[in-house]
Amino acid sequence: MLTFPERVARRALNAQGLRSRWLDTSVGRLHVLDGPGRGTLPPIVMLHGFSANAISYVGLMRHFAPHARRMVAPDCPGHGFSELPRQGLSRETLTEGIFEVLDRVIDEPVILLGTSMGGFAAVRYAARSPHKVRGLALVCPGGSPMSGPALEHFLATFRLRGHRDALRFVDRMLASSPPGLRHLLAYGIRGRFTNPQMQRLLDSLHPDDLLRPDELAALTMPTLMLWGRNEMILPADGLDFFRRHLPRHAQVEVWNRFGHCGYLEQPRAVSERVLEFARTTIPAPDRQCDPRVDADAQDMTRSVHRTAHLH
Repeated sequence: MLTFPERVARRALNAQGLRSRWLDTSVGRLHVLDGPGRGTLPPIVMLHGFSANAISYVGLMRHFAPHARRMVAPDCPGHGFSELPRQGLSRETLTEGIFEVLDRVIDEPVILLGTSMGGFAAVRYAARSPHKVRGLALVCPGGSPMSGPALEHFLATFRLRGHRDALRFVDRMLASSPPGLRHLLAYGIRGRFTNPQMQRLLDSLHPDDLLRPDELAALTMPTLMLWGRNEMILPADGLDFFRRHLPRHAQVEVWNRFGHCGYLEQPRAVSERVLEFARTTIPAPDRQCDPRVDADAQDMTRSVHRTAHLH
C-alpha cells in the first residue's frame, strides 16, 4: 500500500542515518525506522495513525534530528513496510504487534508521540508500561468512548464509496487542502481505506475496546496534548473526554489553523512544541550538568515564542 514517493522518502531517510529494521513479533515481521539524532534530548518514538506509516513523520523527524538523541518510528502491523499479521489485521493483532516492538526498541524512557490511532495506542502503552515513557505527546488522539451507534457512524467516515467521498475526507482531514494535491491525496487515501484488511481492522473495533476514564487518570508521566480547532474527523466530544479525564498535570492545547493531520501542515511548529515539552521532562540537576541541554533549552524557548500565535 506504499506509494512511490513514500518508498523514495524511506530511501532518503535511510541515507540520512534512519536505518530500516525488521523485528519478528508474534503477529509477523514489523518494519521500524530507527536512528540517532544529533542532540541531547530524550529519544522520541512516534506512532502513526490508521492506514498511514512511519514515513508520514518525515517532516517532524527532520526537525527532531538536531535536538533528540534518537528517533524511532515503527510501521504498525499491516501498514507501511510491515507484514500483514498471519491472523489478519484486527485491533488485537495491531496492538499486540506494536507493543512487542515498543518493548524491544525502548531501552530508556522516551518521549512517546502518537497521532490519531497512534495516540490511542500511545495512551494505552503508557498506561501499561509507564517506566518506559518519560513523556507522552498526543496530537489529535483517537480512542475516546462512543456508544455502538456512534462508533458505527464514526467508522462510516472511513468507508469510501468513490473518489468524491475521498475528496470530502481530504477536505475534512486538513485545515486547508492544497488545490493541486487534493486529487492525489484522495486517490491514495481511497486505495488504502478500501483495502480489505483496513476494513477488517475497522470491523474489529467495539465500544468496549475504546479508552476508559481510569486509563487516562492513571497516567503519571508528563503529558502534552495538541488538538486542532479545525478537527473534523474525530468526534467533537473527544476533546471534552480528554480534557475531563487526563490528569491535572497534563497540558491540553487547541491550535488554530490545525486539522486532524495538522502535524503534516505545520511540522515545524509541532516539532518545536514537542521538543520544548521534551526538555521539561529532564530533571533540573541533569539539565545543569549538561551545557548542551541548556543551549538546546534556549533554542526551544525561542521556538515557543515563535509558535505562540498558533494557540
